[in-house]
Amino acid sequence: LVDLNTIYKVSGENILYKCNWSPFEGKAFNSKITHTFVNGNLVYENGVFNEAIKGVALKFNRENEMR
Repeated sequence: LVDLNTIYKVSGENILYKCNWSPFEGKAFNSKITHTFVNGNLVYENGVFNEAIKGVALKFNRENEMR
């Protein structure tokens, strides 16, 4: 879910990537992600992750790719 009424500036303190950096650092956005759902389960809410719920890795079948 997205809050369209909040300006959100990406900084080193609020980056949630495992690599701890972003090409968007210092950029301000006119919205902020507040909640994320995976398979109908709430996994992120206002900066807090539910570590008990994990996504599932996608498996690709390269043999059936369209050319």
